[in-house]
Amino acid sequence: MNKKIISALLAAVLSVSIAGCSDESSNAGVGGLKNAEAADKLSDDEAAIWVTGDDYPLTVRDFLKYETTIESKPEKVAVMSGTPLNIWYDLGGKSVCTSDVSGNIRLTEGYEEEIKALPQIGPVYSVDMESVIAQEPDLIIAQVGTQSTQGAKLREMGYNVIQTHIRGYDDVVDTYRAFGKLLGQDELAEQRISKLENGKKEITDKLPDDDISVVILYVTSKSLAVKLDNSIAGDIAKILELDNIASDLPPDTIGSETTPLDIEYIVEKDPDYVLVTTMISSNEEARKTVEEQFASNPAWSSVNAVNEGKVIYLPQEYYLYNAGPYYVDAIKYMAQSIYPEIYGEAEVFD
Repeated sequence: MNKKIISALLAAVLSVSIAGCSDESSNAGVGGLKNAEAADKLSDDEAAIWVTGDDYPLTVRDFLKYETTIESKPEKVAVMSGTPLNIWYDLGGKSVCTSDVSGNIRLTEGYEEEIKALPQIGPVYSVDMESVIAQEPDLIIAQVGTQSTQGAKLREMGYNVIQTHIRGYDDVVDTYRAFGKLLGQDELAEQRISKLENGKKEITDKLPDDDISVVILYVTSKSLAVKLDNSIAGDIAKILELDNIASDLPPDTIGSETTPLDIEYIVEKDPDYVLVTTMISSNEEARKTVEEQFASNPAWSSVNAVNEGKVIYLPQEYYLYNAGPYYVDAIKYMAQSIYPEIYGEAEVFD
């Protein structure tokens, strides 16, 4: 399909989307929510992805409650985000493209070079839809949030689109089962899940009976916020029975995994550890940015964890993108950082 035709199709979809916005926002029937922004507001306890049917045709109900019936096993799948991409490849799947792969994502072992060689479709938060369409996919796997809008537009154009949302451990398990069904790899998926379960249990069985509190900072090049329990770091802290002091705070917006930074609240709660997650170019730059934040605001000197050096920088390889196949390694990293005497020293990330 040439670029002029693609551009015309995209323009048509955009105009229809704008014109029909008021009607679609209330149309949430059996076929699933049709408005991506409304769907993003679903609460976490409603989140799931599952597949019904023993063989093709299979029906997928994704995180946004869309139901997509796939008539036959897809041959050309476009996985637009590194998070589902890792799980897809771990079960033997292939993708015809991927969003930009940077050094801060741990790729599925044995497929690193193959994934890096895939056609690039732009940053995960701003994929080039023309590049996706040019691959002529028969299934598109998108990521909720950063790709909800693109996913909705591609669905309107007639493509089979699955919207995944892989934040915590349970999401990883659900996605393995769904992808296993789509790839005809149910048994392999259960093996992977069993490995994850055993690894998690091995860590949690050793947890001491301590009361440890943490605050989880989220740092970007432009802002500083606090992570809630529905984030990767928040989920892992919960698995390790750590008390996230922000657990009961309201999110920025409905469904958000962050809440605004309130340094006075942090000083009042005086957490035992400060955990830091970042979305900056590298782990090294992230550490530098956080240290500058601490130095520029004297209020941080009232937080004992900062004064005592109990600041843990969580590597982007595990905590920016969901670690997927390596989620247990992410759990282990936090466990080692808090309890090195039990779990050993944490791996060093540059």
